[in-house]
Amino acid sequence: MTQDQLTLLLIKGTIADLPDADRQKVDEATRQVRELLAIYPEGHAALALALLGAELAAKAQA
Repeated sequence: MTQDQLTLLLIKGTIADLPDADRQKVDEATRQVRELLAIYPEGHAALALALLGAELAAKAQA
């Protein structure tokens, strides 16, 4: 199993352990992000998402 596959499983497990109301919020946010990615198929939304991910990671390190 690759590191990326392991990360995906860990995230899915974390989501599965959430209370139902929180899991539904994650599902809705995920749906909205996927919709945004579809609106910008040239990669602009993916780059914005990568930026936000990097900002979150940097903030966690601070």
